[in-house]
Order: sequence, then structure tokens, then C-alpha cells
Amino acid sequence: MRNLYYIQTPENVPLEYELAGAGSRGVAVIIDTFIQNLFIAVIIVIIVLISGGMPDNIFLTEENTIYIILGISLIFFLQFGYYVCFEYFMKGMTPGKKITGLRVIMANGEPASFTACLIRNFIRIADMLPGMYGVGIISIVLSKRFMRVGDYAANTIVVKDKKSVKRIESMRVDKANMNHIVSDKEVALLLSYYARKKGTKNIMKSDILEKQLYNHFYNKVGLVPDLPDYFTPGVYLDKLMDYLGIKQ
Repeated sequence: MRNLYYIQTPENVPLEYELAGAGSRGVAVIIDTFIQNLFIAVIIVIIVLISGGMPDNIFLTEENTIYIILGISLIFFLQFGYYVCFEYFMKGMTPGKKITGLRVIMANGEPASFTACLIRNFIRIADMLPGMYGVGIISIVLSKRFMRVGDYAANTIVVKDKKSVKRIESMRVDKANMNHIVSDKEVALLLSYYARKKGTKNIMKSDILEKQLYNHFYNKVGLVPDLPDYFTPGVYLDKLMDYLGIKQ
């Protein structure tokens, strides 16, 4: 089942995202961890070669102190900076997320900021406890928006990148094709609603029904011409009727 997340932008443009669950995020982490370990292995090999070969106990050899410090620093950067740098410079993606089609964004739909990337990955240490991302998995499973502890701290979500956002605005259709989208039964439903709406005591004047009709037609038709910047379900239905050429 798809887990959808809706956002209304300040410009009143509705956006739809599909949230990424624990499974796909886990696969991305496995890929990223594999890549990190490859980098770490390369660093260790390079340091050993530069230091003239690893002695029996490299940590007790004074000449290797600078190489040990350099190696530990690079490994720490890979463990922590890997996610921060990739998510920020690749617009919410790491190599693992890119392969699995995931992206990190702010909860309001904006691209993940550097601060958010820093916070969510600094808190990754807590998500990894007590091992194998135990805390993070539990948090994702229990969260309605599949957020781990780091996501809560940074106010970010992870979504499936389907290029990447489905703008419902793009669902706008030409009037010539409208007859193929809105059926005769749906037109009759609109006419019946507006006819009965005039009766103040009629149950068809329900705000709940109006919202149900709005949700149905908005998801099916999308935006219609002449809508104001901010509109109510009733205004949308009025403009839809005008666009369909139906007299109320």
C-alpha cells in the first residue's frame, strides 16, 4: 500500500509525495554502508603503504602516529560526513538513496538544508543504538510519516523520488478532453448536489459532502481555470461547474 504525504505550498499548489518505509530505507543504508566500508578499506591500505608496511603493533610504533591520526580522522569523516555531504550536495540523496530511488526533504516540501542534513545525521548515532539501527527502525515503524529520531530532530522526511514530486497542477486537462474524464453520472451528481444545496434544511447541504465531492473531483481533474490563489471546496466546485459549462 502506498503511503502518501500531502503538502499545500504557500502558493496554494498541492504536492503529493510517497513516503519511504523501513524496507527501502534499510536497503539504502546497506548500500551506503558497503560503499563507506570500501572507502575505509582503501584508506587503510593507502596508510599502510605510506607508512612502509604495517608492523606487528602499529599503534605502539611512534613513527606511525601521524598516519594513525590521519587514518582515524578520515574514517570519522567518512562515517559522519558521508551522509551530510552527499545529502546536501546531491539534493537529499546518497548513492544508496539514489539507487533505491529515495530522497530526503524538509517536512514542508522544501529541499533539505545543510543544517537539517547536519542534525539528522549527527543524531544518526542515537538511531543506530543498540545496534543495527534498532532505535531508528522502531521509530520509523511507529511514526505515521516513517521518521527516525534524526528526522524528528531535523524536521525531515524521506520520500520516494519519482521525479520527484507529482504536481497535481499538472493534472490540469483541456476542456476538449473533459468529457472523457468526468462521466455523465458525475455530472448528474454535481447537478443534484447544487439543486438540493439550495434547500437550507436539506442533508445534501452538508459541509462533509461538499468536501467529499471536492476531494473526488480535485484528485481526478486537478486545477481548473479562474481559481483564486486561495479557494474553498465550494469555490472549487463552482469553478468546476463553470469549466464544464454546466448551469447551476
